[in-house]
Amino acid sequence: MARRAVRMLVWGLGGVALGVALLLLLLNVVARTERGHEFVLGRTLAALGENVHGGELLIERIDGNLFEGAKVYGLRLQDKQGRAFIVADSAFLNYRVTTLVSPRIHITQATLYEPEIYVFKLPGDTLWNYQAIFADTTPRDRDKPRVQRVTLLDTIRIHNGLARVQTPWKPDTSLSPAARRAELAEALSDTSPALVDTVRGGYIRTMNFTRLNGRLSGVRFAPGSRSGSRINVDSLSGVAQIFREPVRFNHIRGQIALLRDRVELDAPVVRLPSSSLSVSGVMRTDSFPAWFDEEKAPMYDLALRGDSVAFRDLQWLYPRFPDEARGSLSLRIEHRPGGLMFLARDADVRAPGTHLVGDFGMILGDTLRFVDVDLKADPIRVATIEQMLPEGLPVRGLVLGGVTIRGER
Repeated sequence: MARRAVRMLVWGLGGVALGVALLLLLLNVVARTERGHEFVLGRTLAALGENVHGGELLIERIDGNLFEGAKVYGLRLQDKQGRAFIVADSAFLNYRVTTLVSPRIHITQATLYEPEIYVFKLPGDTLWNYQAIFADTTPRDRDKPRVQRVTLLDTIRIHNGLARVQTPWKPDTSLSPAARRAELAEALSDTSPALVDTVRGGYIRTMNFTRLNGRLSGVRFAPGSRSGSRINVDSLSGVAQIFREPVRFNHIRGQIALLRDRVELDAPVVRLPSSSLSVSGVMRTDSFPAWFDEEKAPMYDLALRGDSVAFRDLQWLYPRFPDEARGSLSLRIEHRPGGLMFLARDADVRAPGTHLVGDFGMILGDTLRFVDVDLKADPIRVATIEQMLPEGLPVRGLVLGGVTIRGER
């Protein structure tokens, strides 16, 4: 009896296994048919769009099956006003099957071809567009814990991408009305360092990143959550237009964190055409210190460090840096109420006829202020120093020998 029972159990388990195998085979075959593709499209849209409460996910066509992933064409994620957040000519998504029925989307590999990403917060908006699109508006049941919807991407490959970031901009409210009008006219001119335009309700500043190619990994996208979204940049190249003058970056490696009130950046490797740097910093987007006017643009606080810096690579940041200047320094860039501060520490810079060593800072606002100056120059060419200052120097010529300058600390 016992042997017969064991035999029946084995046959039963074998039958179940065979049935499951046949079912999987059937699903695999069906998923490759036209109706199967429609099913995959429906389930993919339902799964990926589950987190989209303040917008709409559109896909023109899909190829693939449930087990190998999907190739989508004409992908567009937009807000309720039809304004695009993500647009891609095509994308390949390799995901776990459980993603189709789970609030936690897990994509093991995504390859995006010619993606366009538009991140903006317009005058009068309380949220960034991606925060509004992914805001959880479902009624909350107090008896049940809220399910956190997260999208995990193990690897993302980007081919010829574009990203545009737009933030509100206003003239400095601490200035007189006449000075604010002058600042606005300068910001809207073709010679303004920043790209500022007029929109309904005010003004915006635009930053463009083009020709993006590279790989991201360990991406956790959860806007609005306490821990925020995080991105590891394994390798990224492209062209950045943070100010009007663009700059080519050959390789970036680091991490980006998108938190509720700020964006944090830590990039230990940044290779420009003739320089190697490390960059870290924060851009505050919502909450500001009490001394900072929150009606102004977001506050930036960046630190750059380089042992081999060609200052021509930094002319996008400050056009008056000499082409031939080269050296090492730690450079802090901070957006203060009085203007944009550049503070160089431990500088050792050589330019034509000039060798500068020490610390040097200046704040560019309605007036030029020098801060924390402890600088030695030996030799010094006045024309070289004059070239780097916005308003020049009251003297001209060549100084033979050295000079020591100390100022406000």
